Amino acid sequence: MAEVSSGESCEACGQRHGPSRSCPTLVREEKGDGAARPRCTPVGGETDPLVGARLGSFRLVRRLGRGGMGTVYLGEHVSIGSRVAVKVLHEHLAMYPELVQRFHAEARAVNVIGHENIVSIFDLNAGPPRPYLIMEYLDGAPLSAWVGTPLPAPAVVSVLSQVCDALQAAHLSGIIHRDLKPDNVFLVRRGRSTPFVKVLDFGIAKLVDARMPQTHAGIIVGTPEYMAPEQSQSRKVDGRADLYALGVIAFQLLTGRLPFEDEGLAAQLVAHQMRAPPSLRSLHAAVPEPLERVILRALAKTPEERFTTAAVLRAALEGALAVSARPPSPRPARPPAPVRTASPVVVSASGEPEELVAPWSPVPQASSPGWAAAPRGGPGVASPVSAPAPDSSERRGPPVGAVPVSPGGPQGRARTVELSVRVVLRPGETPIWLTASDLSRGGLFLRSEGVLPPLFSRLPMVLELDTGPHNVVCEVVHHVPAEQARLWGMATGFGVQFVEASLALKTSVDALLRAGPGHRPSPPVPMVDDAMATRVLEAYRMRLTGDHYAVLAVTPDLEMGALRARAREARSILESLRQRPLSPSQCILLDSVLGRLLEAGDVLGTVTQRALYDAWRGNHRGVARCLEAGLTPEQLDSLRRQFLARRPQSSGMARVHYLSGSALEREGQLARALETYERGLALDPLESSLHLRYRSVRRALDARGAAEPSNDRARSP
Repeated sequence: MAEVSSGESCEACGQRHGPSRSCPTLVREEKGDGAARPRCTPVGGETDPLVGARLGSFRLVRRLGRGGMGTVYLGEHVSIGSRVAVKVLHEHLAMYPELVQRFHAEARAVNVIGHENIVSIFDLNAGPPRPYLIMEYLDGAPLSAWVGTPLPAPAVVSVLSQVCDALQAAHLSGIIHRDLKPDNVFLVRRGRSTPFVKVLDFGIAKLVDARMPQTHAGIIVGTPEYMAPEQSQSRKVDGRADLYALGVIAFQLLTGRLPFEDEGLAAQLVAHQMRAPPSLRSLHAAVPEPLERVILRALAKTPEERFTTAAVLRAALEGALAVSARPPSPRPARPPAPVRTASPVVVSASGEPEELVAPWSPVPQASSPGWAAAPRGGPGVASPVSAPAPDSSERRGPPVGAVPVSPGGPQGRARTVELSVRVVLRPGETPIWLTASDLSRGGLFLRSEGVLPPLFSRLPMVLELDTGPHNVVCEVVHHVPAEQARLWGMATGFGVQFVEASLALKTSVDALLRAGPGHRPSPPVPMVDDAMATRVLEAYRMRLTGDHYAVLAVTPDLEMGALRARAREARSILESLRQRPLSPSQCILLDSVLGRLLEAGDVLGTVTQRALYDAWRGNHRGVARCLEAGLTPEQLDSLRRQFLARRPQSSGMARVHYLSGSALEREGQLARALETYERGLALDPLESSLHLRYRSVRRALDARGAAEPSNDRARSP
């Protein structure tokens, strides 16, 4: 939450708005005359009565900021002195039950997501008279501190990419933020490195599938300057509403102003619903044209016209930045292509919008509508974005930049620089050598006769260049299967884009491209493996063939907090190896192990993904840990429907065990009842009534076991 000055700020909500504008509190009520009536009530004086007060174990030291729903204070533990942020609900809002419930829901939403780019909440007190949250204290400043003057595109994309990561994690957990704005994006100081982003204030976040109380008729939830049209019209919203808000933020950071500067609540809402935003380049000419196209697509009026997921938007932002940084080169003209939802957008030579595709890509394919809010990978869960092969009507020749396999093949452009690349196609496998072509600062094409890796999967690679081996993680963005390769007269394989390529790699690629297509990098020089890294990597490599729990070396019933801590510890150990003199083969193995570790941590660290993962394995104890960590009954029912769609017989068999266990429980045979319930949970791990009876009998047996030793001691002489 932003720290605000006392001169021009509203004392009720802490925002800088003039007297003619409505107070931008998070919840507003529309009266019959159409005027906005804020629920804010100005506070009486300059002194804050809560400063110096004690809430729980923490004393409030000073006020950090004030927003529409609450005030944030710096808190210190009265015994050990640890510093936290304490968010206290405004007193004049505590009278509204729906707001108190949303305040409570913020802690649950953040706990369900569990992502490093989202502020952590440690504790809450939702009771009267002043509900409050205990959150991690962040040393830095809100993004709103940089709003007002245009910022350079690389800095903006760096921040937006991290926000996309946070939103992707939230959306995969079924949670929409619904109030994304610069005040709710915090930049944490971490030395001289790129600022680390923390997304704040999930106070009005909504669980997509949860049956939460609906907002009352006539009440608008959100901040109008950043609100998607469907949200202000009280239509159903999904994660693409957050992407719209992020588009507004991007527009503001790149141009120094909002897309619509109309005064008043109603004027802002109408502008977002009806008017097209102005061109970014008309306001600030330094905005790269490809990046402008991406931002304007994020600001599309209908969700279907925007990017499908936050991950796709991040790839589009980074791809547009890479294209704008690439030196211009002549390219053959081609007809404008239809728009997809899985790639960045640029402007073609004809002035029409087209997809930003890699040089090896064929004619773009049609996209599938709909917003994906399901985890990638995992049993029974489809990838968020699919890329169907183009039909025959789209095959109008080889892609620009295709490398012919024979002189008689279809005509492509001149032969490009080729080099050898070591790549791990699947986590834990031994790196293999592939030949790469069509090298650019943004990616390359890899020839492969075998099974092609899945689209949008990330692969660790080592590029052997003149300056030595360079490690980079790449994302698969296109397939050229055998049929298309024969048609186009090129090699089979797949195209990849670099993910966060280092400056050293880009410099080496530029030097190689300047040397011309006839130049081949020098053969790699063998390096000796580092002994310590070998021991660490071998220990992890032996676990990669197991499940996610084996990768993290934890028990399947470990509670969520300890599991997330273990994932962070393991990642820290592996990341520390980068400081050692690793050989190229160790570097690529490290990237492979880290990728597998991150996948395991992401799945097991998110309650919805872990619950479904444990269900497929029959691990009801893991599901129970998810329930303890905030998995809601509605989410449990939704996951169970997915589970039973593939295992319909499990429900009936588990029901038999439930009835048998109930009969044993009535007869007082608790041990046998517990075993029976456990067999039922092994068949249907997401059945809530079985979990309830299992916990009840377990508690009864534990109490009986604790009582029997004390009785024995009482009878002994």
